[in-house]
Amino acid sequence: MKPQTRTIRAVIFDIGGVIVKSPFLAISLYEQSHHLPSNYINVSLSKHGSHGAFQQYERNEISYTEFINKWTLELNDVTANNKAYLEYLTRRHLDTRMVLPRTLRVDAQELFTRMMKVAEEPNECVVELVKWLRRCGYKVAALTNNFQNDEGKVQANALAKLFDEFVESSVVGLRKPDTRFYTHACNLLEVSPDEVVFLDDIRKNLSAAKRLGMTAIQVEIGREQEAVDTVKRIIRTLGAFEPKL
Repeated sequence: MKPQTRTIRAVIFDIGGVIVKSPFLAISLYEQSHHLPSNYINVSLSKHGSHGAFQQYERNEISYTEFINKWTLELNDVTANNKAYLEYLTRRHLDTRMVLPRTLRVDAQELFTRMMKVAEEPNECVVELVKWLRRCGYKVAALTNNFQNDEGKVQANALAKLFDEFVESSVVGLRKPDTRFYTHACNLLEVSPDEVVFLDDIRKNLSAAKRLGMTAIQVEIGREQEAVDTVKRIIRTLGAFEPKL
């Protein structure tokens, strides 16, 4: 019996780093200006798993003030962060002999403000892809880890009209890479995961999508057009609807 070929009926997009510029750009610039090793803050962010201040704020479990206070403590815990960074270097087979910070004075509020500012700028080629998909008849959704602060609400209101569904961690109470969050989006779109193309800039979020059966595409900083071209190739090959110009 000939194996069934999947048919794509929907595309789900991350927001930060996909629809808009990546907040990681602001983190990288902050690290450079404060003489911190590359990816030092990102490692600090991820080492807490789902229980860190950033992750809790994305699920709307803590207030902005609580978030800033807790994140400040996490970012400036030099012992824990250096340990996590050395483990990161070891996993990546990088030189562990580099000089690490002896003290940290990371301003969480300033860093967060910078991240939100960067995320105001759209990736125009990806925005145009969303519009093209809708013209072709595909269902499109946003699946975003975001915040219920003023900036987050303004961004959500501005971008929601692009999509059939705008699914927010801070509203649902789940966040990527929790597979329940992805399933929730699929249910809203009335599609199965194997009918979905999913775009994100973070590997662990893509891995979760793949486990569900989605076609996952990583969007890399400065290579957004490549991701757009990949989606269009998939649509032309496996899409349920005729592509339009």
